[in-house]
Amino acid sequence: MERMVCSCTGSHQLLYRKNGTHYQVHCQYTGWARYHVSYTSSQKLIIMNIRKGHLRNYVLFSFLSMLAAVGSMGVIYMINQIINKYFTGTKVAASSYFIYFLGALVLFVVSRWLVSIAIIGFTQNLLIKTRMNVLEMVLRSPFQNVWKSKEKIFTALTRDTDIIVGASVTIVDILTNSAIALICFIYMGIIAWQLLLCMLVLLIVTLAIYFFYVGRARKLFIKAMTFQDTFIKYLNEILSGFKEITLEKQKGFDIADRHVKRSILSASALYRKAHVTFLNNRIIGIMSFYVFIGLLLLFLGNVFNIQDRVVVNFIFLILYVFGPIETLVLMIPSITQANASLKRINVIEAQMDVVDSDNAQGRPYPFFEELRLENICYQYRQEEEEGDRPFAIGPVGLSLSRGEVAFISGGNGSGKTTFLNILVGLFRADEGIVYVNGDRVEKDRWIDYQRLFAPVFNDYHLFDEFYGIPVVDVEKAQEYIRVFELERKVSVQKDKFSTVHLSAGQRKRLALIAAMLEKKPILVLDEFAADQDPPFKRKFYTEIIPYIRQEGFSMIAITHDDTYYAAADKLYKMDTGSLHTVIAGQEKPVYILS
Repeated sequence: MERMVCSCTGSHQLLYRKNGTHYQVHCQYTGWARYHVSYTSSQKLIIMNIRKGHLRNYVLFSFLSMLAAVGSMGVIYMINQIINKYFTGTKVAASSYFIYFLGALVLFVVSRWLVSIAIIGFTQNLLIKTRMNVLEMVLRSPFQNVWKSKEKIFTALTRDTDIIVGASVTIVDILTNSAIALICFIYMGIIAWQLLLCMLVLLIVTLAIYFFYVGRARKLFIKAMTFQDTFIKYLNEILSGFKEITLEKQKGFDIADRHVKRSILSASALYRKAHVTFLNNRIIGIMSFYVFIGLLLLFLGNVFNIQDRVVVNFIFLILYVFGPIETLVLMIPSITQANASLKRINVIEAQMDVVDSDNAQGRPYPFFEELRLENICYQYRQEEEEGDRPFAIGPVGLSLSRGEVAFISGGNGSGKTTFLNILVGLFRADEGIVYVNGDRVEKDRWIDYQRLFAPVFNDYHLFDEFYGIPVVDVEKAQEYIRVFELERKVSVQKDKFSTVHLSAGQRKRLALIAAMLEKKPILVLDEFAADQDPPFKRKFYTEIIPYIRQEGFSMIAITHDDTYYAAADKLYKMDTGSLHTVIAGQEKPVYILS
């Protein structure tokens, strides 16, 4: 059983365990989830890439690598043959050996160059595909899961994908050096099998010690990655709040001192320990080889009565095979890191609740007549809210017909924005029923339900281009720009506004224009008029809302502008998680609407 910080809330730990050929991940809120096949690090990397259609590339790389190994061993064989000739006093046929030597050398160089060039192109393509796969997974995931795992997702898209792709390519080097080592061992066994057995015993003991400490290093890598997530989190906080930090530099220094420096130093210390562990193992390996060479020169040749020329040949092979073996050992840290990164991505994927690609296109509602919510309840998790009792909403209800305008008022912290998130489908209600056009919205139509809404949130993001709109109605866009009094500031150029660098109120108007251009039936606004100047605010309530209704939109808006409540067809008030309908100044709780 192992532990990792959970992305569900970011404040408690996940447990994950092996169950047969699978891992299971446990969250105290979501329970056990079965999420991926358990293999060794290199096996997982190979299987992952073979499943993604890269088998042909790996076959090509392996073939070229084997040719390089044969060429390399050909060079070594020629050298050993020449050494034997010198020991026996036989004349060396320089011309014939030179041709063989040159042929083996050319085979090694050309094969190695071709496989290196192929790997460079493959690496870049694989990096692009891996990042796009992770990004597609994120885009098909529910809002809450992504919202709570932003730092982990950022790390997965940048650092983790780089590590995995780099380790995937090392599989080719593993195959090449394994082939060279195997050919060397066969050759060693032919010339002196007793010495080969002695060397293999020493090698097995050394590797056993090595892999024992590799397990410790892997845990250090995993722990260091959690500090990387913390670093990303507070780096984003500095960049997002840089306006405030510019006015008070001490805020930035406080964040750096309390969080950023600590995460950097902690991650660095853990990485240092892990790499020192690998360095110590490498030194142990080097010492074991030199000890064996010393024993061979001083004792083993005499013990097994082996000729001097064979001992020299064997020592030469040891010195040669040491390179491939050391290369294999040096690849273990990258494979270990890739294993940790792959595990992190798998855990994120298990918690993303990714929507099936066949269902992601959905079946959009052909028209909109009525929306009805009944007995909706939602409660924040204990770790998501400070205090003894997490905030809860409900049971509440709401109805909206085509062309209607509904206002929701209420004090700060009453639950208005949370209810809006539930309404548009960003948060999934714990209880309750949603109806569209009289039909209950089931899970398989949730995406279609979300597509009914075009929101402008209080913390909205204004995209610099029109996304998700196949064909932009430029004439209608210019009309909206004139209605919102922005014709002197902005125009529509191809698939984007000419500029988005405007005042806060004007940017919010652009966000509403962009939402209207999506032609979705329900506009959802959160404190839209709060950033508008008084003349435009008056125009918005008295002229633009009727205009929006004439354009065929329905609207649900959070507002505190009680002077203009008469502009709405329905008025609701949120009070500590309860929703009341207000009729003639009288408040009445809303649960079930019929």
